[in-house]
Amino acid sequence: MNSLYNRFISATGLAGANKRWLGLLFVVALFGTYACSPSSSVTDNQQEQSIETSNIKSLDEVTPPSPDPRVGLKAGLFDAGEAIWNLEMLSTTPPPEDFIGSTNSDLAFKGNYAIQGNYNGFMVWDISNPADPTLVVDFLCPASQSDVSVYGDLLFVSGEGLGGRLDCGTEGVNKRASKERLRGIRIFDISDIENPEYVSNVQTCRGSHTHSVLDDPQDDENVYVYVSGSAPVRPEEELPGCSSAPPSEDPNSALFRIEV
Repeated sequence: MNSLYNRFISATGLAGANKRWLGLLFVVALFGTYACSPSSSVTDNQQEQSIETSNIKSLDEVTPPSPDPRVGLKAGLFDAGEAIWNLEMLSTTPPPEDFIGSTNSDLAFKGNYAIQGNYNGFMVWDISNPADPTLVVDFLCPASQSDVSVYGDLLFVSGEGLGGRLDCGTEGVNKRASKERLRGIRIFDISDIENPEYVSNVQTCRGSHTHSVLDDPQDDENVYVYVSGSAPVRPEEELPGCSSAPPSEDPNSALFRIEV
């Protein structure tokens, strides 16, 4: 995203421009680029998408609202004030009770379904009618941050919270070291997306704050999940091989690494 932002600046000559609106302009331009691109079928293999900047207008061709409509918006949970420029909101849908007050973290998509990560688990929405999304799954399984990715019929969910449990229980984990704790990647079978099945997990030394899923065109037997963890290193008695020593003392330290 940083490289795309730099291309945006270069293509439009916005260096030194009014930065109050610069971020919003970039988002609007990016939205327009995606909206105008030709649609393509979702395949099991991830495909790179190039983003063109030819339809991005320079700042002097765009007149932002004045006064700034974001100033003075009222606070609220489901009734907060709104300010929208150059976009149209089709719908807004509150989450089910178990997910209210818990942070929404990420989105992934499979066909006409949107999978919404939440610190308390994940939800699956049927968005075939964007003006009226329908909740089809609310899977309660706490373990922040619950970033989600889809590869074929597999759903990967990040977990790094100290209270995350292997059994998806909501009672948390009170012990410093426990074999009941989940910190890593949960794996679900979503071949029947309205009935996801929790099939496995991969434990890591610092959990998974977020992750990226990649495949190798020369390897059709495996999918690779690059895991970034930001939580404290787990004690050895909870997960053997986890070292919190500085890399200068232990080259296998878990302090600074990406796990695959």
